[in-house]
Amino acid sequence: MTATTYTEPDCTVEGGGRTFDAGGAYVDDQFIIAYPVGGGILGNWHGGRMGTWRATSSWRVQSHYGTHMYQIIATLDDGRIYTGRGFGEGMSFRGKRIASQRRKS
Repeated sequence: MTATTYTEPDCTVEGGGRTFDAGGAYVDDQFIIAYPVGGGILGNWHGGRMGTWRATSSWRVQSHYGTHMYQIIATLDDGRIYTGRGFGEGMSFRGKRIASQRRKS
């Protein structure tokens, strides 16, 4: 399965007289950066739906980002599946395409 690379445009936020640029969501046939949101929805920076996600395990960490790291399985609406780690809802998730799908590409 070969799919188009997705790079999210215009991820700039202004606040307090300052401008902040975020990387936004990114997807290609090997890697993903996206944002887990409530209800098991996987979103992009602007809140648009990309697919679904679920945590398969978690463990305590000492970090200023959160208290737990999650192993996440994300399924895009086009059927591609990625696995990786993130701090859960509202935080970015970075993943790699599952091995069985990488062999088919």
